[in-house]
Order: sequence, then C-alpha cells, then structure tokens
Amino acid sequence: MNQKKKRILSRWKKEVCISLVLDNSLDDVLLTSQRDTGSTEYRNSTKPKLAFMFLARESMPLDILWQHFFEGSHEHEYSVYIHARPGYVYTKTATKCHAFINRQIKKPIQVWWGEATMIEAERLLLSAALQDPLNLRFLLLSDSCIPLYNFGYVYNYVMSSHKSFVDSFVDDNDTQYNSKMSSVIPKGAWRKGSQWFVLIRKHAEKIVTDSLVFPVFQNHCKVYLFLDLALPVFGQLLVNKTQENCIPDEHYIQTLLAMQEMETEIERRTLTYTWWENSKSGKGREGWHPVTFNTADATLKTITNIQNVNNVRYDTESRIEWCSSEGQPRPCYLFARKFTRGAAFQLLDLVPSYEKAEYTH
Repeated sequence: MNQKKKRILSRWKKEVCISLVLDNSLDDVLLTSQRDTGSTEYRNSTKPKLAFMFLARESMPLDILWQHFFEGSHEHEYSVYIHARPGYVYTKTATKCHAFINRQIKKPIQVWWGEATMIEAERLLLSAALQDPLNLRFLLLSDSCIPLYNFGYVYNYVMSSHKSFVDSFVDDNDTQYNSKMSSVIPKGAWRKGSQWFVLIRKHAEKIVTDSLVFPVFQNHCKVYLFLDLALPVFGQLLVNKTQENCIPDEHYIQTLLAMQEMETEIERRTLTYTWWENSKSGKGREGWHPVTFNTADATLKTITNIQNVNNVRYDTESRIEWCSSEGQPRPCYLFARKFTRGAAFQLLDLVPSYEKAEYTH
C-alpha cells in the first residue's frame, strides 16, 4: 500500500472514530433503519459510507438506473434516505430499486418551490443520515438525477477528498438579498449556487444544528407567486416581480458556510450537471431553468460530453474552476439531471458503454 492510500485510510479511520464518539441522539427519522437489519456484513464493517439523500415528489422515476448502480456496491458502503411527500411509502411494488425500499424519512413535510420548506427538507435528510456514524459523506440528489459512473468510481472520487463540494459564488448583480436579513446575515457573506451538494460530516452537522441563519431564511427569503387566469392551467403560477424574490435553496448552505468561515474547506463547485436555458416569454416562468433530457436526448454522445467537462466558468467572479480532487485532475461531474423515465430506459442499454472508469490516485 503506497503512502497516499495509507494517509486516506488513516483519515477515514479518524473520521469514523470521531463520528462514533460524537454521534448525537437525534429523533428516529426513518420508518426502518439500515442499522437494524441484523446483517453480518454491516456489524463487521467500519468502512466509511456514502449517504445518498434524494429529494423526490413521489415515485423515483429513474429507479431502474439506480438499481443497476447499487448492484455494483456492497450494502455496508452506502445508506439511502428519501424525502417525498407526506404519506408516500417506497414499497417493493412502488420502486424497482431495492436500495429505495422503505427508505423514506419518517416525518417529511410538504415542500413548495421558492420557500424555505426546500432547505428544511434538506436539513431533515441530513438529520436522518447523521444518525449513522459511519456516514461520512452526504450527497444530495434529485429524483431526476442519474449516475454517470459506476459505484466504485463515485465512492473513491468522493471519499478521496477531505473537502465538501458546494457550488458557491459571489454575484454582485444578484438582487435576492433582503436588507431585512442584515442584522444576522451580512451582505458580504451572501453567496449563490446550485443546491446539489456533497458534504463532509463536519459541514452536515453545522447545517443541522444551525438555529441562527435558517429562521432568517424562513422569514425573509421566498419567491412571491401570483395566479394569472389568462394562461393555461399548466402555466398559471408566475413570479411576482414587484416583490423582493429570493430562492432559499440557491443561497442558504453557501451563505451559512461563508459566515462560518468554512469556504477554504470546500470545493466551490457541484458534482451534479445541469444544463440551463433561458425560457422565452409566454412559456411558463421567465428566467433560467434546467433543461429536461427526454428519450431522444439520451444518447451516448450526451453522456460522454458531460463526462468530458473538466472546468466550470463563473462569470460573476471571472473565475474558472478546473476540476480536481486531492490535487489530481478529475471530471467535473458524477451525476446529471434532469432526465425522464423514458430517457432512463434508453440509457439502461448504454450504461456498460460509459459507466466504467478507473479511479487513479
């Protein structure tokens, strides 16, 4: 075993030991716990785990791809937590992925776009995942996300870095900061970025225990919508531009970590690819929105093009983020969204052509 591998293994063991000591007695938040399975494999393992946390509406439409993904792993290498609408249960008949069965959290909330309920759901997922002291990395994903690589590659990529991956940048032209926040959140700490993160345990704990910044977002960061009866039913809700609109999930975690002076502890980029497009007037909510990949878009070229991205440009900071981990160049993305179920069936036949990649230290 070379010296670098020894250092990584040593750090893993240290984090596991600290987690075992500091594991707090949070409320029981899962209907069934992966700890209580009685599995010999679990009892005998102290290998650090990835906590996959999904924000979902109801069903997991891409479960066939995730079933394939988790088939390439061992159960003691990961945990799964899903926040769905209250009352929805992932039974054997409700999902094709064995890793999703009964993994809904116990007390979900109703989530509304543009409100702090979105970040509250993220905090609930983190609370659930923190109950397992072997969970050392926490990955937030949506129900429209697909994995771009096999489990082994994702595991090694994430675990080899001692930093969190949080998309975070300063935008001086951003108008979402509300001056009513200033008594708690200084404008200089205001950050923006994608909500899809990978966190180390220290940062996950910081977010869950935050009782200062979160209430400010609840009170002063929201999107004001109005009903336009002249539009078709699908497009009735529009953003009211006469109000100070703020999207909580684009700012909360980034701003909290900046206020805690933890930005040197993060890679300021997300591991989840999204293709943004500016919607035209008359086609729903105005502004930039993620493009949906349908069946026709689900090609090998689409996936390899995403895999080949090696840098991200942040125009507001005149910054180019060259993607790396532990000083080694890496592809920027491990996951991608938004894909439809039809696209998932199309990709299932293509997975062997793109998922395999050798992780070199």
